[in-house]
Amino acid sequence: MGTRTPALKDPVGSSLRFRLFGHADGKAVLSRMGVDFAIANVALIAASLCRLVTSRQLSSADPIGSVAQRVNASFAVNAAWFGLTAIALLALTGFYRPLPSGRLHDRLIAAAKTCIAGFVLQVLFGALALGRPLPALELGIPAWAMLFGGLALTRVSRRSFSSYFQLIPKSEHRGNSQIESVLVVGGAGYVGSELVRQLLSSGYQVRVLDLQLFGLEPLADLLNNKRLQVQKGDFRNIEHVTKALRGMDAVVHLAAIVGDPACAIDEDTTIAVNYQAARMMAQMARANGISRFVFASTCSVYGAADGKGEISEGGALNPVSLYATTKIDAEQALLETADDVFQPTLLRFGTAYGLSHRPRFDLVANLFSAQAVTSGKISVFNGHYARPFIHVRDMARACHLCLEAPLRLVGNETFNVGDESQNYTISELGQMVAQHVPGTQVEESSDDSDPRSYRVSFDRIRSTLGFRASVDVSEGVLEMVEAVRDGHVGDWRDPIYSNSLQMKEFGLSALKFPEPQRSSERDMPATSEFLRRAA
Repeated sequence: MGTRTPALKDPVGSSLRFRLFGHADGKAVLSRMGVDFAIANVALIAASLCRLVTSRQLSSADPIGSVAQRVNASFAVNAAWFGLTAIALLALTGFYRPLPSGRLHDRLIAAAKTCIAGFVLQVLFGALALGRPLPALELGIPAWAMLFGGLALTRVSRRSFSSYFQLIPKSEHRGNSQIESVLVVGGAGYVGSELVRQLLSSGYQVRVLDLQLFGLEPLADLLNNKRLQVQKGDFRNIEHVTKALRGMDAVVHLAAIVGDPACAIDEDTTIAVNYQAARMMAQMARANGISRFVFASTCSVYGAADGKGEISEGGALNPVSLYATTKIDAEQALLETADDVFQPTLLRFGTAYGLSHRPRFDLVANLFSAQAVTSGKISVFNGHYARPFIHVRDMARACHLCLEAPLRLVGNETFNVGDESQNYTISELGQMVAQHVPGTQVEESSDDSDPRSYRVSFDRIRSTLGFRASVDVSEGVLEMVEAVRDGHVGDWRDPIYSNSLQMKEFGLSALKFPEPQRSSERDMPATSEFLRRAA
């Protein structure tokens, strides 16, 4: 499918709007600006009164009419520029961007920066432009101080009021912090079929919401388990999601169009599945009082970053694919959905490998293993490029750990998931596979179609949750080699084992909407920028 050219009439303006206001609703922002403009005017009136009193231009003996006239004269001179300057500075400091309510201090810091900057500007203007620094000081100090007080009071009051009426997490209704029921969205997939087994083994009630594009075979041996419910449905469908969330304590969101080739087949469908639906699922989970929401993201967000050392969660994002940009935008949307109850955990997985109950051979380690067994030849492209690898069972285990960890450790947090010991180049991976299949030829060549190269630090998840990889790449490769050699999987070239091939043959017809609803560019800055460059 050709590259869609979105309506990017003003990409700079759209990007600027997102930097200032994030995913905030336009009407809500205008409403808050109006309130803050009124607060600024009240602060200015009070400051004008203070200045007149302290400079002894007013006394208690003055008639009320005279007092009002003098205050009004001082206010009228400064009203327009003071209020507009305050609103502009508040926007520039990110005061109007959505933030989890638990980060109220960040909003107060933005307000303090605004008031300090505004005071400095007022003094400079009074001294340099008007040659009257003293009146600027006399009015500026109380005006900006009172504005900060008003902004802080309204935000703290708003939080206190909303907290009084907020939803109580379901775990607190039961009087303990343990979750009992988990919804796994995409539970019949490559990672989901492993996670479901781990959760059932740990005693959880598990519900799977899955469109079953790859069938139900990955869960076939579990269907008689009384603690498992399987719901066939589309997580873009509100009715399906409402039914799936009913009675759940936690959500693990794995469903997505995964991988660069599969995502490139139809951009609108990829955006609808990977971004729009993930955002809606988070909003509905929050509305249901669910605190724990584990979201599957990817280390592909780091993109072409070779030579920059091991990248941590705070490192620069340099995506080179639609798959990566939709994950970046979904991450941001989830964090901005967070509040005191809903506290998502974002897991950036390394490159997956290993045998699952829903096998895949469009993953480089699994593909190399199958090629070595069946043809005795491995084709390595861009062998010097690096990737962090992680076994599918360890991916599921990381999700499991996040469900059981104290929420204060994982709520509103982002974790790279993998192990530094499994940062390999593609050439090193090819040689490792060849060692398990003697006689294999490794043919290397260059290909600019996939410039991803990155080594990743996993210190945060190791220090926070004690997570280390339980399966190394050599073990996982041997597992795949034996599965292909012993006939435990069918023809590895079958489209059922490839996300992109299955998408082309069957998946797109099931996923594609006749008239897809596109998100605005301000909602998806990373994706919009990627599509603009691609066009």
